[in-house]
Amino acid sequence: MCASWLFGRLTRDWLRPDHPFVVEISIPMIDFLRCLSWLFFNVGVPVCAPFALLPLLSFSRFYRDSSKGIAIRSVQDGQLLWVVISMCASACYEIGSALSGASTRNTLAFMLAGLLWHALFLVAACILVSFAAADSAPHAGSRCADEPPERRLMWASVIMTATIAATFPLSHYSLT
Repeated sequence: MCASWLFGRLTRDWLRPDHPFVVEISIPMIDFLRCLSWLFFNVGVPVCAPFALLPLLSFSRFYRDSSKGIAIRSVQDGQLLWVVISMCASACYEIGSALSGASTRNTLAFMLAGLLWHALFLVAACILVSFAAADSAPHAGSRCADEPPERRLMWASVIMTATIAATFPLSHYSLT
């Protein structure tokens, strides 16, 4: 979208090269900052904010004792899967919105493959997060003595988050 001055008032109109009042100016530094800010707000904040902010609890006298190991406890039950779900949903929306603009069959095939990739991760993350929610609930019996605290779900969520944190920007930047 672009702003144009028509009939004495500022209106918003779709960018059209044939529009006489629309001038498209591209400044490389602004484009770089736009891409960097998208990456920061859509990938960096959801993935890194818990690890950056939770250790700040150690500065509080009230939470100092309970804040030891809080970064691991915050992801040990698969909480990062919520990040995977939101990033996959955003990627599916972006790819789905751009499907009609595919110029060739190869482009359409890559877009459909990306859509399928993120949809499969979305479904897998939804299933795993339901298991994580059930496992984190207190049970009448204790855990088995020979089984350590569940780390498979934590590592699965970390690997899935890293994978989607790489493919979500890849799909976004290939569409823009």
